[in-house]
Amino acid sequence: MGKTWNVMVDGIGYYVELKNNKQAVVNGAVYNLKEHRKKTGMLQTEYEIPVGYRNALLIIRSMAQPCLVIDNRDCETGEEYVPLKMPAWAWLFIVLHFINFRNGAIGGAMGAMGMIATASVSANRKMNIVVRILIDIGILIGTYAVVIGVATILYLLLY
Repeated sequence: MGKTWNVMVDGIGYYVELKNNKQAVVNGAVYNLKEHRKKTGMLQTEYEIPVGYRNALLIIRSMAQPCLVIDNRDCETGEEYVPLKMPAWAWLFIVLHFINFRNGAIGGAMGAMGMIATASVSANRKMNIVVRILIDIGILIGTYAVVIGVATILYLLLY
């Protein structure tokens, strides 16, 4: 199961399919993504694959749908592609999630999940900055609440 796009490049139609986040198929031609990696970051990995006489940017994001960009346009929405960039204030939330790693395996798992969720929300420029900050605060409170809740339940059960 994968994601598919029907795109037009220079008047020619192309069928692009992403298979298991490992291969891209363009009109039957198979491209292994690991050979076409352009950039890897905390939030996403970018691959450059040929579509006709142009190169398309295939973006696989954590916790989001893959995106195909040709000529700086998202092939699904037609909107201009805006690269993800995590703002400086988001690092405060990342550090606060990192502190959760001191709380054992559950704290580490919740800290990692919180970091990924915070990075994804913070880099989404389509949302208002106030909304992003409020969601980040909610994620932070939620992750710590889970750790404290599990610790409390375990304490009550064991002692």
